[in-house]
Amino acid sequence: PAVSDVGPFVTRCHTSAHGSRNYKLFVPSSCEGRNGAPMPLIVMLHGCKQNPDDFAAGTRMNQLAEQHGFLVAYPAQTAKANGSNCWNWFERVQQDRGGAEPSLLAGIVAEVARAHAVDDGRVFVAGLCAGAAMAVILGREYPDLFAAVAAHSGLPAGADRQPRRRRARP
Repeated sequence: PAVSDVGPFVTRCHTSAHGSRNYKLFVPSSCEGRNGAPMPLIVMLHGCKQNPDDFAAGTRMNQLAEQHGFLVAYPAQTAKANGSNCWNWFERVQQDRGGAEPSLLAGIVAEVARAHAVDDGRVFVAGLCAGAAMAVILGREYPDLFAAVAAHSGLPAGADRQPRRRRARP
């Protein structure tokens, strides 16, 4: 069956002092029969020029979630924050725990955990391209929140920094 026919794939909005971000949440149909038993959560960060629907369709993560019983959150970058819908991993202010985007993404995890039984020890983040770079930042800045990070076609933390040139000695 089509994923949309199996479990709900709903749009939500997380708002905090840092602003707001929409996200899509896939809840597998098996969630209802678990009697409040905690489930894993995977946060999926799309690449540039993508959105949650594109990323869900391309990765087929909702089908895996339905099959194996886990929640999937797909935060959406806004065109206002980045004209190409890229996560702003390259901005220094977004590379720390207090940055707006990392804070909003961590807030989405907290919001999902308030609404559903999430296993705190099995919260994961994965990303593609700019989403991968942001996923690495989240793993580094929120090791208390994310158990593991998966990065595909992204950059390691600090890759945006230019190496210092040595001055020639007189």
